[in-house]
Amino acid sequence: MKYFIKDKTLTKYEKESGKLRMSGGCWTINLTKISLESFNKVVYITERYRYEIDKVWALENGFIKYFGGEDKLVVPIKYWIKDAVSV
Repeated sequence: MKYFIKDKTLTKYEKESGKLRMSGGCWTINLTKISLESFNKVVYITERYRYEIDKVWALENGFIKYFGGEDKLVVPIKYWIKDAVSV
């Protein structure tokens, strides 16, 4: 999916079904493609919700896993701020 960084916020559009199913559901941040220094906050937007997390909080509560040849920061959903998207 597409992502962009503006004002130190990494924004990514995903399908709700794109969450990892480990640890009760997780979003991942690709550390191979995106430098940790390039953002301070992460926002994921799906068809149903807007998820937001501070980078420091994500690093404190997530874990790094190697998937498909890439390092990913895996952060369980319970640590994200989740708001319903208006239709």
